[in-house]
Amino acid sequence: MDGLAQGQESAVASEPASKLDGALGEVQGFAPVFVRMDDQLFGRGGDYERFCAEQPRTAKRLELRGRVVKTLKGKASRSKRRTSSELERLVTEGAVRKVQHYWIVNGFACEATAEGCVALAALQEVAFVYRQRFGAQHSRKRDASFEPNAELAELYKGLLSEWRSDRSDPFDASELEVPWNLKAVGADRAWKEHGVTGAGVVVAVLDDGLMNIPALLPSLWRNPGESLNGKDDDGNGYVDDVFGYDFKAGSPYVVSPSGHRHGTLCASVVASRPFTKGEPIATGVAPRATIMPLVGSGQLRGYEYALENGADVLSMSYTFEPIEMGQYRGLFRTAHEHLAAAGIVSVGGAGNYAQSRPSGTQIGSPKDVPCVIAAAGVGPDLEVTAFSSRGPVSWEGIRFFDQVDAGDLTPAKPDVTCCNSGLPMWTLREVWTGKKANRIEVVVREDDAGYILATGPRGNSFAGPHAAGVVALLLEAQPDLPVWHVQTILASTAKDMGEPGHDTLHGAGMVQAHAAVAKALAFIND
Repeated sequence: MDGLAQGQESAVASEPASKLDGALGEVQGFAPVFVRMDDQLFGRGGDYERFCAEQPRTAKRLELRGRVVKTLKGKASRSKRRTSSELERLVTEGAVRKVQHYWIVNGFACEATAEGCVALAALQEVAFVYRQRFGAQHSRKRDASFEPNAELAELYKGLLSEWRSDRSDPFDASELEVPWNLKAVGADRAWKEHGVTGAGVVVAVLDDGLMNIPALLPSLWRNPGESLNGKDDDGNGYVDDVFGYDFKAGSPYVVSPSGHRHGTLCASVVASRPFTKGEPIATGVAPRATIMPLVGSGQLRGYEYALENGADVLSMSYTFEPIEMGQYRGLFRTAHEHLAAAGIVSVGGAGNYAQSRPSGTQIGSPKDVPCVIAAAGVGPDLEVTAFSSRGPVSWEGIRFFDQVDAGDLTPAKPDVTCCNSGLPMWTLREVWTGKKANRIEVVVREDDAGYILATGPRGNSFAGPHAAGVVALLLEAQPDLPVWHVQTILASTAKDMGEPGHDTLHGAGMVQAHAAVAKALAFIND
């Protein structure tokens, strides 16, 4: 369709039992499942790689987006139409309930009895029935109802009245203190040598939301089709989603005075604006990038929302391991391959399991997906921290991705290295009083609203946002660069660390924003 790959036959056996994940045919009561249709843009391992190889060197990321999304939605619409009567029957009989359809992966989430699972697997259009292993993809439907919060609604009114984009504002770092982490990833050199700041690039931060910290407010994404009026103005199924959406709570309130400690830290690394009072200091890798705050780790609705609303980068500081994902990993690999084809660069930290999980199991989904950039992390000594997850990863035994033509079953992971501890991030003092390893250590600055720029929290959750910020700088320089070229450029320009070449501790090495941007600018002439 539209010149895109049609996908491959998934080569599954026709018996329903072969399409069931684990013992779904023997569950008691209702089990949460995801029904994967056979008609996918990328039906099995190797399809995404072939798609990338078939695109001309001049392929444009943003032009591909429209074609890919149209294809994905078309496939989902046809499959939904072909299975609607049988699905309605199963719902009426009480074997299936809470159906939520998707298009980022052609299929639907629901709850089903053992008999329902077998009946779903028997449908000709169905390739596999996964047991949902993390979160619930069907917990809330895209309806137009939520409980208004008077206090947050008032906050939002104030934010909207003051909101303005600063993407065109001049940026001068000559008088700014630049922390070690921004120097380590070459952000300061990218600003100076290439004049890039991430302007015009939208980074969706899929986390737990943001505090309304002054250094972050200018970065807020604004939904141009939505007003704060209790209505779904743009018809996307979400009411008052002026700055993003909370898919976990079914609420538009993703910004509040406190509570969103993790998402705030991550967004701070990506795109917080410099602190200019007193002793000025830079804090964000891409200080003119836009942040789209989304809540709901691993929610496919968040993936679809980010894609439909123009996100360029998806920053994910979560991982599904150590929860055992089993075959469910395959669902997220398909989702991320579709996102990548449509122009979203997915990035995240490699994980914090080097000291708690055996080799080969430390980098979990979705960071184990080849087209997702997984970042290991270092502290101020530039040595990989003891907790930073090591490779390798393997896709052996995972349905649709362990075929003989699927290519390398052990993709190189992690991909790159960034910074994960001892770096200043914006937060609120009161929300960091927990475990010693995550307490505030040094308050670097404090603003007039009582928010602090401080060191203390550590983890590869903060390595991923560094990579996201660097990608934002690169995409400002070359907005139409397809995802696979972004990934190659980031790795090929990284500063080698440890053993020569790519290794399972550092990946390709420390990202170098200035070198990556230079290579991106020269790409069409290579």
